Amino acid sequence: MRYVLLMLVVVGSTVVVGQADQPRKAGNPEYSAYLMAYFGPEEKLFYAISPNARNWTALNNGKPVFDSKVRLRDPFLNRVEGKFHLVHTKEWDHPVIFHWVSTDLIHWTGGPIKVVDDAKKRAWAPEYFYSSSEKLFYVFWASIHNGHNAIHYVTTKDWTDITPARSAVYYDIGIHDIDLTIVQHKGTYYGFHKPGDVDDRMGNRLSTSTSLDPKKDSFGKDGYGKDIFPDQTRPTEGPEAIRLIGEDKWYIYGDPFRSPLEAWETSDFAHYTKISVRTPEGAKHCSMIPITQVELDNLLRRYGPIAYGLEGKK
Repeated sequence: MRYVLLMLVVVGSTVVVGQADQPRKAGNPEYSAYLMAYFGPEEKLFYAISPNARNWTALNNGKPVFDSKVRLRDPFLNRVEGKFHLVHTKEWDHPVIFHWVSTDLIHWTGGPIKVVDDAKKRAWAPEYFYSSSEKLFYVFWASIHNGHNAIHYVTTKDWTDITPARSAVYYDIGIHDIDLTIVQHKGTYYGFHKPGDVDDRMGNRLSTSTSLDPKKDSFGKDGYGKDIFPDQTRPTEGPEAIRLIGEDKWYIYGDPFRSPLEAWETSDFAHYTKISVRTPEGAKHCSMIPITQVELDNLLRRYGPIAYGLEGKK
């Protein structure tokens, strides 16, 4: 890492890092750290970084890094073919999602997309899964259907053709169901989601499918889903997954209503072990991606200096 160190103080296992000397251009394909996007304590976008996806340090001194000019909730961030796509909920009950694109995680262009008719009331916790074989985004969120929240979806290649008329119910388990996130592993799609109402205290659960196309297979066939997380704090919501760099190992995070984020480790999506994590105060409904050293340096330059925890780095 090439730094002109403005200050370097080692206390225990924490290093305070200064600004880099020159902006770096993307080009290093090797990932070296993790970035978390989250909202809370304000309804804006916040970032945190980690060397191990367990111990997180807020960027920008814990202040927002992006203001979408609306109450931003449930941010989901991922990398697709060299660009970063961010989607999020608008406030509470609005039939739109917001979609933004960036090449550097700092400057964003985009705005609102109406995904359902007004009668469906809301579009909560939007996410997407990009099918590289189809060159197709599967975009999904929760809207009202038959009196309860059900997962809806639409497909798009470029985000310009999404309309309420094209969206449909992805699957319906007959009760409230929100916060779907999807991971693919060895030909199976693992859908983590939050069924039931707050008082049901059902927790985040797992359903599976062999296809993203609901005409071929459906997450709904598993009903309410499998209760697979030991010692899960309830009520909870907002499951999110991160695959560890260079490993067949994932951390699955959850967002308890009244306590900090918690997480589990899995290597086979059949067995889950709860792990200790440290996340920024007030962090809610996170998403996580691996980033390169170039991207880390540029984020530190823009939002540092910071205290960057090195605990447990391999």
